[in-house]
Amino acid sequence: MMSSYFDFFCKNIENADTQNTDRIIGTCNSMCPEDEVKLREQERLVHVLEVWGSERKLVKSYSRSAADSNMAVPHLLRPYSMLTYTVQYLLLDITRRVDVPTSVVYDYVNDRLRAVRQDATIQRLSPEQCACLLEPMIRFYVYYGYVLSNLPVKDYDPVLNKKYLLECMKWYLSCCDTLATMRGNIDNLTAFLSNIDLNGKDKKNKIVNDRVLIENLYILCNLDDLHPLFRYVNLSKEIKRHQKLQLAYEIAIANLHGNYIRVCRLSDELCPLSFCALFTYLPMLQRRALQVMSHAYNNKRLTVPAATLAQWLRYRSPQDARAACAHYGLKADGADIRFEKTDFKADVTLNIPKPQDIREKFDLSLIDIFTYTTPK
Repeated sequence: MMSSYFDFFCKNIENADTQNTDRIIGTCNSMCPEDEVKLREQERLVHVLEVWGSERKLVKSYSRSAADSNMAVPHLLRPYSMLTYTVQYLLLDITRRVDVPTSVVYDYVNDRLRAVRQDATIQRLSPEQCACLLEPMIRFYVYYGYVLSNLPVKDYDPVLNKKYLLECMKWYLSCCDTLATMRGNIDNLTAFLSNIDLNGKDKKNKIVNDRVLIENLYILCNLDDLHPLFRYVNLSKEIKRHQKLQLAYEIAIANLHGNYIRVCRLSDELCPLSFCALFTYLPMLQRRALQVMSHAYNNKRLTVPAATLAQWLRYRSPQDARAACAHYGLKADGADIRFEKTDFKADVTLNIPKPQDIREKFDLSLIDIFTYTTPK
C-alpha cells in the first residue's frame, strides 16, 4: 500500500495523459454513497455531527483498503464537484458546531477529509483539481494544530496532525510545480487556479486557492528544516516578491541563526494562519531562548524583568513568563527572573501555554480563517 496519497500522485503524474483515457470517474452525487448510508444507519454508526435536528447529513468516512475489497467502484466515488462541495460543507458548516468539544469536531472533519483525498487519489484527479481540494485542508490542519495544541495526547495527537499537514502541503506544492511546467512556468497560480465557488447561492462564503499562503505556511511549519528554504530560493522572482513570503523566509533565517527575539518581533506582522503556524512552534523556540539566556545572563546578582522577557519572547503576560521560567527551573526574584545556567532543566516536558483565541486577536470569524487571502 502507498505510504501516502501524495506518493501515489507522484508515481502516476508522469503517465497522466495515458491514464486519463481509462481512469475511473465517480458517479456518487451525494456526500455519502447510498450503500454506506444504509450500513451505518443499520449499525447505528451515524456520528453526532451528522445529525441536524430531525435531519441527517452523512459524509463518507475514511476506510482502509483491504485485500478482499474493491474501492474503485464508480457509484462509491464522488466526482470532483461533489468533493469540493463536501470540503466546503465540512469546513464552513461542521466546524461551526458548538454542541460538541472542539477535539471531536477535529477528529470528525479530519476523517472525512482523508476520505476526500482517498476518492481524489482513486480517480486520479488532475493537478488543478487536487490543488483546489488540498489548499483548504492545509488551512484546517494549521488552524486546529494551533487551537488544540495544549490538549493531552488522548484528545489530540500533534504528530498525526503534522503528518497529514505535510502530506497535503507536499502534494499541493507538487501540483503547483507540475502545473508550472505544463503551462509554461505560470508563477502566480493564485490567479490561474480560480477561486473555488462551491455554493452558487452564497457568494460571500467561498474557499479560495492562495498559493502564496501555502508557500508561506510550508516555511513556517518546518522552521527546523532546510528544504523549504531551498524551495524558496529556487522560486521565481514573481513569487518571491510577495511581502508575506519574504517575511516567512526572514523568520526562518533568524531562527536558524538563533536570533529568537527577532523571530518574535517579526511575528507581529504575520497573517492569521501564519501566526498559527509559528506559534505552534513557539513553545520550542521559547525553551531554546531561555536556555541560551541562562548561559548569556548567568549571574547570581543580575536579573531580567519578567515584563521585558514577556515582550521579547511573546508571552501573553509577565505572569506567563514567570510560570514558564519556573517550569524550566529558573528562579524568580519578585517581578524579575534570575538566570543561572545550573538551574535550567533541559529534560523537563515542553511548557505549552493555552493558545490565544485567534479570532479575537485578528477580529475574524471562523469562516474567515478558511476564506481570506494574503495581501499581494
